[in-house]
Amino acid sequence: MNPIWSPLRQDTLFHPSSLLLEQTSVLRPEHSSSRHDTLNASIPFTLADGFSMPEPTPLPAVAEESDPEDAAPHIERQLRAMRNSAGFRLIADSPLLLQACQLDMDFPPTRQDYVRQHLTALLRQKSGKALDPDVLQITFSNNDRPAVDDNGHEHYRVSLSLTDVALASFEPAHFQALSRSTLADLSLCENTPVLTTAQMFKLIGELPLKRNYHAVLQAFRARHEATWRTLSRLAFLDNLARQLNHRHISRDGYWLALDAMGLDRSPIDTDTISMSGRGEKSEVRILTLNGKRVPEIFQISSKTTSHCFIHILGAKGNVVEYISDDPRQMSRRLLAAMNASGLYGQVFLSLEQHAGIVAEAPLIEGDLFTALTQAWFAGLLADSHARSTLDLLRPVARSLALAGAADLWQVQPGILEQIPAASKMAGQVMASYLQENHALALNPEQVFIAYQPGYSSNPLGNPRLPPTYIHTPDPRPISLSEALISNYRVDHPAGYIDHGGGTIVFLDPTGQGDSEQGQLLEISPQALEDYIRAFDFLTWMTQRVHDFWDQRRTAIEQAFRTTFISQALISLKRGSLTRSTFDLLVETLAPSAPDQWRSLGFFVQGALIDGMQQQYTGLLVLEQPGSPNVLYQAGHADAFIEFADDTALKLHLNRATANPEWREAVMRYVPRRHHQRLDYLLKLWGGTQAPNPPVSILRPWTDALYNPDTRQAMSHSLCEKRLEDTPFAFLHQLLKQNARDDAEDQIVTSTQVTLADWTDRLQQLQRLLVPMSLLLTPALVASLATEIGITSLAIAATHLPGSRYAEKNQALLATLTLGLLQLAPHTPRLLRSLSRIVKPAVRNRQTTAITLNRALGTRPLRRQFVTPRQTRLEKFFHTDALLKRWTVSTAVSSNLLQVHAWKLGKRFLLWTSDRGQARTLVVSSHGYYTPWSRTVKIPNGTEIRTYAPHGYELVDPKLHRVVNKNARPFARSNTAVHSVMQPTPLEPLLLTDKLIAGTSLPGRLKNYSLSKFQTTTSETYDEIASVVGNSRASPLRGWLPPTPMDVLTVRNRFGMPPPSLADLFESLSIQGIHYDRILLVHCRCAAISALMNRSPVYHAPTASSVIANMA
Repeated sequence: MNPIWSPLRQDTLFHPSSLLLEQTSVLRPEHSSSRHDTLNASIPFTLADGFSMPEPTPLPAVAEESDPEDAAPHIERQLRAMRNSAGFRLIADSPLLLQACQLDMDFPPTRQDYVRQHLTALLRQKSGKALDPDVLQITFSNNDRPAVDDNGHEHYRVSLSLTDVALASFEPAHFQALSRSTLADLSLCENTPVLTTAQMFKLIGELPLKRNYHAVLQAFRARHEATWRTLSRLAFLDNLARQLNHRHISRDGYWLALDAMGLDRSPIDTDTISMSGRGEKSEVRILTLNGKRVPEIFQISSKTTSHCFIHILGAKGNVVEYISDDPRQMSRRLLAAMNASGLYGQVFLSLEQHAGIVAEAPLIEGDLFTALTQAWFAGLLADSHARSTLDLLRPVARSLALAGAADLWQVQPGILEQIPAASKMAGQVMASYLQENHALALNPEQVFIAYQPGYSSNPLGNPRLPPTYIHTPDPRPISLSEALISNYRVDHPAGYIDHGGGTIVFLDPTGQGDSEQGQLLEISPQALEDYIRAFDFLTWMTQRVHDFWDQRRTAIEQAFRTTFISQALISLKRGSLTRSTFDLLVETLAPSAPDQWRSLGFFVQGALIDGMQQQYTGLLVLEQPGSPNVLYQAGHADAFIEFADDTALKLHLNRATANPEWREAVMRYVPRRHHQRLDYLLKLWGGTQAPNPPVSILRPWTDALYNPDTRQAMSHSLCEKRLEDTPFAFLHQLLKQNARDDAEDQIVTSTQVTLADWTDRLQQLQRLLVPMSLLLTPALVASLATEIGITSLAIAATHLPGSRYAEKNQALLATLTLGLLQLAPHTPRLLRSLSRIVKPAVRNRQTTAITLNRALGTRPLRRQFVTPRQTRLEKFFHTDALLKRWTVSTAVSSNLLQVHAWKLGKRFLLWTSDRGQARTLVVSSHGYYTPWSRTVKIPNGTEIRTYAPHGYELVDPKLHRVVNKNARPFARSNTAVHSVMQPTPLEPLLLTDKLIAGTSLPGRLKNYSLSKFQTTTSETYDEIASVVGNSRASPLRGWLPPTPMDVLTVRNRFGMPPPSLADLFESLSIQGIHYDRILLVHCRCAAISALMNRSPVYHAPTASSVIANMA
């Protein structure tokens, strides 16, 4: 068996070509076989991926490189621990991962780094050289006011670097003191004698460093305040879960902390983390020093038990727990916990030196982390310049570390193994069959069924009467899974006797299907065929496909979203995505983002009668006014491509279509039916293959009619449509449709097997009739009928499930061949032959003529002038249907009742009285059936009465006799039962459902074809109007009370196929017209038998009188 192709394979979600990104030159020393993020970032992240926050320690001057094998196990253990944590599952596959990266890249530098960057740029601008502001110094002197250090020594001179001078500009008093000092006006550097210290001091004083740095902090707050709050909540939840696992906090303290965050259980998605709220069981206090909130320490206490738990963001160890309801004690406890942590020494530097420290613990109303986030940003904007970056990132450090531990290579998700494939599901079905019916626990892929030829064979027939059909079974073994998919039938030899031959079922553990090495199994091949025939595998498989893609829609879309996030990060690190485009992609992941995606597709030619189809793939384009467009190629290594306009997009596609790997990635989002054709078109697009020669060398312009998709590919034309949902929902729906199409194309149904068998037999018969048709007229008629049957079977095959492109082309070719090459040249000869065939040979001339009238209506009609009728659009009695009608003249009807003729569609006339609709309908027409005629369902609440058995010609019983009940029906049928109306001249043993209704199916009837029976001399429209009017006559005028009946006739319409019973029932149902009884007065014979004058004839018996029945 071929390997299972899955649209959600590992190389679909994330193409393994991305492994090429791990170049040797960019690997860290600790890289090992376990894949983790080892890319060199184009924009450096603040925290290293997958590492906890290190303490700032000076780097050694010279250090030997450590052995990679020593560091790698420690790194991998740390990565595994973080990937197994509670917080990692919330951030790994969510847009919060990208938002964390945005925050990390946008985090503002410290004041010292900010000043150093601007001074370096200023020095390069003034001197044209790269100078270090930390090395260049300015010497200040003041003889009147010396500086006193901590040891009490006085200093009259001080040398400050340019960076320190610029930092002093943030404090106006300090900078003014420097400006009042005397500085030596010397050159800053020997290489730049023009630039002096006085000039540099003046330039530093003119720089708006403080204002600009404050604007940077404000911009960071405006953009990332919500992300900071979410990340701090995530870090706290992850740390809280670790504390509970290590028993550093009691379970009551854990649930109390969740209540303080407005949660009643552990969160399972990012949306829950970003929510705000407070529970009703807890109250929160935050430490304030001189009215300023300390943003990283708070207390959660229970309202009922007064249990208090002090939490410090970023701290390790046990949570401080005590019982108290005294606010002063709470303040002391909070202050003691802060001092004991040793993490907040820098907080005291922000307090006023001359004021005493007042510690308080006020209650917090509203969301806890909203208050903490506001306090953190307030401290950042006011006086956090002295703290290092690691100190400032402490509330979100754990979340950033979890983001760095994300596996961008995305190991294969478990949902891939659950995708229903036809071969895998067929194996499951046949394994259940072996277990339930034969108590065998075997692999169906190792159980084979095959025809084994015998030791000798003898042909049937003789040279004078050879066999007309010879068939040799295929000895190729197939597994039980293949047998179910192909709807296996036990094959038998035809035209000869195979002694010792037969079909066997055997087990081959090697899976090669070798019967000599296999073990025979006691399984009947016919029983296996019966099980496969009864099991509708396509319907079962289609339901499984629908259930899988519908029930697991969330997981599948999440898998696509995870791949999208991973590929966006990798593209950013590789430099193929700019930062602005990366931010745009992050915005599109928001639930409220507008629909700005469109899908690109290619024009693909299916069958000739279907025309071109628009096949959409995994190519998605993101459009944003004022920004470059982005092409997302799902499943490819180069996932994101930026382009300015459609011209740049086509240039990229010209290069990409020439790449076999790119074409393979596109094919994963295309159904199998288009793989070969689309691959050819993409090669044409990329210029790697020349177009095929035209179908006709003499008429090359016809190639545009046969292969329009080739012209579209050569002109680089695309089709597109705007997505109404997220791109992940679109990809889910696309793959779901592809899975259903692949199942319909791959699985063979019983109808397909039957059509193939009949087509093979008719083609064999046609090969026998064609030579004889040149000499014998009956053979000609039979050959044309066989060709009609082959064409009809080809047309029926086009309605099978699946694309059926080959069947549609074959049906079109067969129809054109029949109409243009066979029927047209032989039409005169055929008409002459038919006129000779329909002449009476054995039966009486009059009886035969009447019989053929009810069969196929071969008598030529005499055309004469028809008086124009006054047609009006009227409402049909009690229904809401508006039908065209005309009224028959009252002079025709002897009872002075008006009769209306209603046009029921384009192919029927319904005759009624003006008094209303009757409850009985008489259908007067010709009737016949063909070998490919199907069955039709009997309408509910309607009884069908027929006047001849199935397969018989009906001698015209006359319409007035049927309406007056002088002609007795043969049988009645309804939705429940078929029964014969006794007595009948036929033998009782022959009275089967097949003879009564034309089929053995209950509630169904043979779908006979109908044609017009009325002529200008027999059963004219005036006679029909008279019969309908007499059925409404007064009962005093006759022996029997009349039964009101309506009559339905068939109209002749040029160029339209003859209607059938199904068309009749459908026309009545559409107009809302219902009859309790429908009397079918037409022949029920086979069309060919009637033409050949071989159908049996049936005379409708005369009904006995009512008086005789009463006696």
